[in-house]
Amino acid sequence: MPQGIDIPLRSRILVLVALAAGITYLDRVCISIAAPDIMSALKLSKMQMGYAFGVFAVAYGIAEMPAGWLTDRLGQRRMLTWIVALWSIFTAMTGLVWEFPGLLIVRCLFGFAEAGAFPCMARAIGRWFHPTDRGRANGVMWMGARLGGAIAPLLATLLLGWFGWRVPFLVFGLIGGAWCVLFGTTYRDDPAQHPDATTADLEYVRLNLNSPGTIKNGGPTPWKAMLRSGNMWLIFGMYSATSYGFWFLLTWLPTYLIQQHGVSLHRAGIYAALPLGVGAISSVSGGALSDLLVRRLGSLMWGRRIVGLGGFLIAASGFVAAGLMVKGGTAILCLVLAEMGLDLAVPVAWAVCLEVSGNFGGTVSAYMNTGACATAFISPLAAAWVYSKFHSFDMMLMSAGIVYFLAGLLWLKIDASKTIVPAPDIPEALQATS
Repeated sequence: MPQGIDIPLRSRILVLVALAAGITYLDRVCISIAAPDIMSALKLSKMQMGYAFGVFAVAYGIAEMPAGWLTDRLGQRRMLTWIVALWSIFTAMTGLVWEFPGLLIVRCLFGFAEAGAFPCMARAIGRWFHPTDRGRANGVMWMGARLGGAIAPLLATLLLGWFGWRVPFLVFGLIGGAWCVLFGTTYRDDPAQHPDATTADLEYVRLNLNSPGTIKNGGPTPWKAMLRSGNMWLIFGMYSATSYGFWFLLTWLPTYLIQQHGVSLHRAGIYAALPLGVGAISSVSGGALSDLLVRRLGSLMWGRRIVGLGGFLIAASGFVAAGLMVKGGTAILCLVLAEMGLDLAVPVAWAVCLEVSGNFGGTVSAYMNTGACATAFISPLAAAWVYSKFHSFDMMLMSAGIVYFLAGLLWLKIDASKTIVPAPDIPEALQATS
């Protein structure tokens, strides 16, 4: 490293995590851009395409808890390398299918493979970052995810126009493989074993060892405490709602723009990138704002709660407004507002999950995310059903607004300072924020 430049090791770790998050959304969003061509080539109905979208979420949800538990047991380096490698293989295989059953099987395997990715990344953040920095760190992770989702429509549209719908899946699969090589050679689960760790890096990690949400090996998983925790059920319910409107954007948005508003494929790719592009900025802003409030208010509970509630209410307003619009341009602006609000809250939810989880961040994060997987399966099918009945997606958008409003109210009861299991002693420097 050039003399005079001192980048903390944890910041470089965070870049790797953000890149992995971005690749997850490169792969997920690619199929939404290719959907019209896939339906034409494979002669699929909208409901069949809805099942192809949704089966990923079902498989993801089934495998989420086992993958999160394995993450706590086996470590991030091993698990995340295998997760990204497998999902990259199945992403590439999506471009090789020739019939509907094959598409379902490959997308199901893709869901199984990707399960555990975000709990594993959250586990790394819990290990490397203090509670007062976790909102920002989770925000950077989700910024990476949203940037991946924003880049995917643009890149996929170009590749699809040049080479057809199969090639983008092959290209995105290769990108994931390259990340595995980078991560496997540069990441270490134990900071003390990292060749680039400085004294300052290790001192920061040493202080972090006793902070709530830090991931340490050993000890039985607190299944009973987790399932009996009212706070955890509130978090589960709140986060379950996040996928309802978001997965419409992730799956049907290009089709909505093309078929309901007459937008060209090229312009649909640009418009589809806008909500996630703005969401990238919103993610890191929401996490940083929440950390600032934690420090200023001296309350972990209110520092997380205010941003989470505000974000969900903004999302609710944006989706309802989009459903009332008759022009594609104004509708997409409303959806940008909705995604901005949602992404203020998402990194805060993951920070809360780490803070209540004690030493079991992978398992508890997977528990929270399982609910979102169920909603992710429902969302594209609900949108397809609404379109078949009304020849419009507007009712789907307005129902998403209602879902986010009701889920936002749960933030009024969620307490980030209330751990599922008794937390270890917190260093004096951190006590003011817990």
